[in-house]
Amino acid sequence: MHIPSHELQAFRATAQVLSFSKAAERIHITQSALSQRVQTLERRLGVTLFVRDRKSTKLTEAGIRLLRYCQTKDHLESELISDLIEAPAGKLGGHLRVAAFSSVLHSVIMPALAPLLRDNPAIQFEFSMREMKDLPDVLIRGEADFVIMSSPYKKNNIMTHNIGQEHYVLIQSKSHPINNIYLDHDPEDKFTKLFFKKQGKESLDINRSYVDDIDGIIKGVELGLGQGIVPCHLLRDNLSVRIVKSFKTMNSPVILHYFRQPYYSKLQEVVIDILKKESANLL
Repeated sequence: MHIPSHELQAFRATAQVLSFSKAAERIHITQSALSQRVQTLERRLGVTLFVRDRKSTKLTEAGIRLLRYCQTKDHLESELISDLIEAPAGKLGGHLRVAAFSSVLHSVIMPALAPLLRDNPAIQFEFSMREMKDLPDVLIRGEADFVIMSSPYKKNNIMTHNIGQEHYVLIQSKSHPINNIYLDHDPEDKFTKLFFKKQGKESLDINRSYVDDIDGIIKGVELGLGQGIVPCHLLRDNLSVRIVKSFKTMNSPVILHYFRQPYYSKLQEVVIDILKKESANLL
């Protein structure tokens, strides 16, 4: 059986955005034409690829497997083109997409991979910072090949490796200490509450304000806008903050996720090896 490329294109575009209208815009066809291509592909394969209702579109297990096939196919094609055309002899090429939460992307993942990327300029890379709650969907939809989370996402077809630990502490401003406001990313950020639960103070009444990301929390603490729970590896000597010593450190894992597949490109193998070996040294 041969799967026509235009049907795979329609499927993959829809799988990545989980919206038939947005997918149609992305590949510049009408929504009805895109829907027809997906339906034809489903009939051809004899499976349902999407579950649709009024509020959402979701991938079925068959859809997830087909999306993995599309990604593997893309990596094979990228590696071949790189070997034949783009990368100098003995160098790596291809596409690298990594998504992670804010406290590790710029401080751990990018520095760990920087020597590889400098030495292999034919690698086209894409790093994206996402909220923790969004990272599982980023992996499932194929928006990134490697995703770093703080807890394991347990699925049979997903590989996980603990690549290190963050050590969270409570910090205050040196110049403007404040004791009754705690800074978080957003209302769904649970790190402050989790930190106090680990201290045995789960019932503590917490007054929270929000500054979007980990850098915002640190800057907010420096400015005396509140206290913050942050990982030690981000606390540089020149910051005007101090650690509140009366609280215990909370350890949180840093976990690499990617899909199990029968073949990994040379680039993928090298990236996995580097992240497993180098990340802990930067935490």
